[in-house]
Amino acid sequence: MTWRNIVFMTGVLVFMLSSPAASQEWVDIKDPNELRALHSNKTFKCQVKETPFVEHYRADGKGIVVYSAAQRFACTWEVKGNDQVCVSDERGTECWQFKRSKTNPDEYVKRNLHDADTVIFKVEDGIPGF
Repeated sequence: MTWRNIVFMTGVLVFMLSSPAASQEWVDIKDPNELRALHSNKTFKCQVKETPFVEHYRADGKGIVVYSAAQRFACTWEVKGNDQVCVSDERGTECWQFKRSKTNPDEYVKRNLHDADTVIFKVEDGIPGF
């Protein structure tokens, strides 16, 4: 292996280990009250497969998921058991488990219980009127 390959591989390794997900420590959320608080009058923002999207959740269990101006889905949400939130809209119901970041208080990760997809997202207080 040449020194160029060693330098390149070292750079790749440093980049991978310094990414936000790799450097984060996550804590499971297994308290239904914390899950309710996480969704009550909150806005979730993230990017999935190069597409930004926003989710707005009201304390009354209603919400809206926005993928673009043309893709908006009214939804309902509810806490199920101690460790999951299920969101239902015209496409069906998806249930998620959540973890919070130990280092960034507004950053969370959610894992889809159906297909195990994970999404890192930011949470902001407040929602627009809908």
